[in-house]
Amino acid sequence: MQTLEFQFYPTLLNEFGRYIRNPDETHFRQLLNRINRVPDFDEETLKRFQKGMSFEDAVLKNKPSSYDPVLLEKVRSMLPKRRVTQKLIRFTHENIRFYGYADVVGERRVIDLKTTSSYQPNKFAFNFQNLYLYALRNEGCDRMDYIIYDFREVYVETYYASEYDFGLMLHQMELFAEFLNENRKLIRDKKIFIDKPFGDGLFEPGF
Repeated sequence: MQTLEFQFYPTLLNEFGRYIRNPDETHFRQLLNRINRVPDFDEETLKRFQKGMSFEDAVLKNKPSSYDPVLLEKVRSMLPKRRVTQKLIRFTHENIRFYGYADVVGERRVIDLKTTSSYQPNKFAFNFQNLYLYALRNEGCDRMDYIIYDFREVYVETYYASEYDFGLMLHQMELFAEFLNENRKLIRDKKIFIDKPFGDGLFEPGF
């Protein structure tokens, strides 16, 4: 059995994907900041994060919010009746452990709630949260739904395990491991490297 050396979560892998598409100095610095958990987000980005979290809390936890109750009920009606929220997902690939928390799992579906200021079809076709479906396919899950609210309309994107090609994502995980080895001297947050038994203490917000 191959020794585990790295542990990645979707937000980090998505940032690496942006760097691969635009391997310039700006994206290199942004990627290093995500790896090292450097808070370099501007005010507008932080506001978007907060909107996303408040929407999720309003839908799943019934927390008070400014969202239209009719809208919230519409979104809740799209969720499985029998479900688990914030389910820990993890699997290993080569020398890498992938981990994260799925918003909702139930009735053979994995569901992630999203907010966005600008929606286009297939926006999440190559989002690394799709690997939640890869991890759960042997447990009966065969479908990944993104329920997306752009503050005007609600959209749904659906991806099926039987049709989705996970190969490129797994390959990019391998490329990210190579990147980390090549730039190890620049990495200050060592939690991305596995050097102790895996435990809940390694999980932090920001997946």
